[in-house]
Amino acid sequence: MGGHKAGDIASEMAVLQLGNEWKNTQFQSSKETIQWLENQINIENQRIYRIAKKYNDLEGMGTTLVTSAFIQDEIIIGNVGDSRAYQLSENELERITEDHSFANELKLRGEITEEEAKSHLKKNALTRSLGVFDKVEVDFFTLEREKTELLLLCSDGLTNGLSDELIEEILTDGQSLEEKANVLIKEALKNGATDNITVCLVDPTIKKDMIVSGKEENK
Repeated sequence: MGGHKAGDIASEMAVLQLGNEWKNTQFQSSKETIQWLENQINIENQRIYRIAKKYNDLEGMGTTLVTSAFIQDEIIIGNVGDSRAYQLSENELERITEDHSFANELKLRGEITEEEAKSHLKKNALTRSLGVFDKVEVDFFTLEREKTELLLLCSDGLTNGLSDELIEEILTDGQSLEEKANVLIKEALKNGATDNITVCLVDPTIKKDMIVSGKEENK
């Protein structure tokens, strides 16, 4: 989380621990996958929370999280905070996750518009994240793998610099995943993105070996 101490440590802890634990799983259904993710994400949340409480130089550290799991013919998405997941289907981009931010909560309640939320003073103030409280609620979404041409997972550094329309334009051109990832980051920086940018593109149309392209730009 930008502006918070040791956000990079919190994010590294979450990603590495979840990844290591995932290697030991063999799920056959989306239900048991969601149950495992919810439990494991809360375990990592508590780990970050305890360490932040123990060490003064890590006090207040936290991280957002967006995950994807491919189980049989489904894709399970989980998120906490304002890192997002997008699905490209029939050359149309759909935002799957909802930001857990103060401004977005106001928008969902109908108190402000989408445009007002984009420029709201508290658009980056999070209502959920890992490491702030000893328990965290995770949102889950299930996608059909067959209908997903491309999956994008990204941090808010990307979406603060690019509109959904421009992201769709970049993802639907004829470039490779590596090139698309590079263009996304380049355009976000050009538009004045001031936060860390993390991009992960997954091609789920390849049944055996999914192609993943990930890029991270730190500022």
